[in-house]
Amino acid sequence: MALDVQTLAADVAVRLGITLEAAEPAVEAAIQYVALDTGSSPQDWLMSDWLLARQGIPLLSVRIYQDTANLGGETNQLGDPTFAGIYTAARLYSHLDEYWKHLTVNFGIA
Repeated sequence: MALDVQTLAADVAVRLGITLEAAEPAVEAAIQYVALDTGSSPQDWLMSDWLLARQGIPLLSVRIYQDTANLGGETNQLGDPTFAGIYTAARLYSHLDEYWKHLTVNFGIA
């Protein structure tokens, strides 16, 4: 069975405690992010791919949803000067790419 965005969004919504509608854009962004990173087509991905559908896309979706634009790469301290924040990875998918690297399409001459 192909990827089911609604099922993935429901998983993300439960993880974050948000509505399904709020989770859907993050899931769509994560799918596009993985597609661009691997060079493969989301139409070829399956819900039975546990690494991708149960871990990779949901965890990246959570990171995308929680990501806030800021000046120093820290969790938002601009809105709350009493919060020192934590540093986030330079690559949003840091360490998560292990869940979808099996989809990577290599181009070139062998």
